[in-house]
Amino acid sequence: MNAKKIVFFDIDHTIYDPIRKTIPKATQEAFEKLSQKDDVVIAIATGRAFYMLDIIDSLKPYIEVYITINGQVIVHKNKVIYEKPLDKATINTVKNVFHKHQLVYGCIGIEHQAINRIDEDAVRMFEEACMPLPIEDARFDQHAKVYQMWAFADSLTFERVQQDLRDYQLVSWLSDGFDVVLADQSKKDGIKRVLKHLDIPLEQAYAFGDGENDIEMLEYIPHSFAMGNAKDHIKHRATHTTERYDEGGIYNALIKMKLIDE
Repeated sequence: MNAKKIVFFDIDHTIYDPIRKTIPKATQEAFEKLSQKDDVVIAIATGRAFYMLDIIDSLKPYIEVYITINGQVIVHKNKVIYEKPLDKATINTVKNVFHKHQLVYGCIGIEHQAINRIDEDAVRMFEEACMPLPIEDARFDQHAKVYQMWAFADSLTFERVQQDLRDYQLVSWLSDGFDVVLADQSKKDGIKRVLKHLDIPLEQAYAFGDGENDIEMLEYIPHSFAMGNAKDHIKHRATHTTERYDEGGIYNALIKMKLIDE
């Protein structure tokens, strides 16, 4: 049996501070110490695409695995080991619902993403998320592979869209937006593929997260930590809780699990 351990980290509000737009000092130190362990693999599990990860550049020297776009694209040592774009029928179904509700929506591709129309709210949202503004291309899916779709919506419209897309998982952002995730495509499914690829048993896996798209991952991983800034219903789905992302939560939890030394 493989003796290696693997630790999966969400990004936003877990290892990245979106308020100060930086990696907390304690988290940076935790990654540096963790990387010195020969029996530990450091992995990312995020809803972001790979080209949205410049915000964690200081951590990249220590990261071996990236589960991106909620499991749609997985990279190991700079090589894509799994990818699954959406089929045309799925794209058309989702687009029809978005058009019905007159939503501003986007498509995530392998190298960049597109938005059907740019308005002031879109500019603001992407600035707040520290992401580059997508290209404006309402026909993006006609000439590029699409791995995930998303849209902006207030709470009332979101509920209506949920009814129209009840066969899909709609994962809310912290702001007025959401991702459309396929039932068999999530961070959890990505983790299963990584564990199999690296021959690491589930019992040797650890995970940290805070958001709606982390719930399945936190429930699945036996040594899971919800950040102190997570909502209560997310904390209840994890094995443990730790302090906030900006209060040494990552560092303290890794010490608690004896994955790094003080």
